[in-house]
Amino acid sequence: MFKKNTNIPLIIILILITLAVFLLNFYNEILKNYIENPYFFKIFFSDFFLIYKGSEILNQGVNPYEEWLKLHQVPFFNPPIVFNFFKFISNFEYVFVLKFWLFFLFLSFFLIPLIFFRIFKIKSKFFFIFLICFGGISVSVLLTGNLSVILGCFFATSLYFLSKNKYQHFFIILSILSLIKFPYLIFFGIPFLTEGIKKEIFIKTFLYLFIVTLIYFSSYYFNNELFTSWLMSLKFSKYIGDDGDFGRGLFRILNDYFFSSNYLTYVSYFTITGIVFIFLILLYKKTPILKKKDWAIAFSVITLSMLLPRLKSYDVLITIPSLFFIIENINFKVREFSNLFIKFTLFLMLFCWTSPYAPISLYLTIFLIFALNLKFNFIEKK
Repeated sequence: MFKKNTNIPLIIILILITLAVFLLNFYNEILKNYIENPYFFKIFFSDFFLIYKGSEILNQGVNPYEEWLKLHQVPFFNPPIVFNFFKFISNFEYVFVLKFWLFFLFLSFFLIPLIFFRIFKIKSKFFFIFLICFGGISVSVLLTGNLSVILGCFFATSLYFLSKNKYQHFFIILSILSLIKFPYLIFFGIPFLTEGIKKEIFIKTFLYLFIVTLIYFSSYYFNNELFTSWLMSLKFSKYIGDDGDFGRGLFRILNDYFFSSNYLTYVSYFTITGIVFIFLILLYKKTPILKKKDWAIAFSVITLSMLLPRLKSYDVLITIPSLFFIIENINFKVREFSNLFIKFTLFLMLFCWTSPYAPISLYLTIFLIFALNLKFNFIEKK
């Protein structure tokens, strides 16, 4: 992880603390919640079960958002396009469908870090990093069976195409992801950071955003009741995220701690996001190391994830490889021990910090390091 001249005691301490935190978190978040739970088969892959039930209800000609809320007092958050796409699976028994879902989910789970590692030229042997970060959050996410694991694999694939300058492939995949999960729209900003403000990039971004918007409007036009029910269900998201699922994005923080008015929260969120994005464009232009494609992609994934409205545990999966790459490769113009200690602290945050605010706090820390470097120039140029 560190270089060959690493201070061995720091490595040993880091390993011991990481193992202790991971095992403790594994016991509390997995063994207790899943293995030791008498209702194991009801909560195992619970997120996929919701997709199956929503699709089944829609296949019966009933509004799944209203019906599920009436029956269980719990809302659906997936957009109508997801339930329409999966309608066909409700013709089969849940256990039968689950076997196929397991295959695609595990495949996607293992491919996410491997694709990122291919982009960043990291050896595949470091796959275990993906399992232990933030106390083992990725394992908990896997056991929910959430669709976002598969979406994360496609997102990693889109970034791989971007790293090879295949913009068309990047935009097509990202557009599809944005239709399934609209917060992915924020990642349309990545090419502007990695490539700069270019006419070609602007035209392609505008074109694909227009297509995504048109499809959303078409979804509303052909079934406005279903679409409106979905939008209404999103208001319940403010009640979700207090039980350790890391629902602590920028919008959520503003809404919980700064503003009581939704109007002020929206205005503040978009204002902050706009200002930060403009600053990021300047930061990329003035920071030599961010002109390298792998660094540019890694930093853009981290900083744009920092601006997500509600940062969920599923969203953290796509940032772990980027965080590892940045922390492992960054070096500071300070004495060797000081440099090692800073990296040790950053790795400690990455591996062992399990607070719901840990991911967004680490993203902000990385962002501030590069922002302050504009003034003090303390990052070594490789």
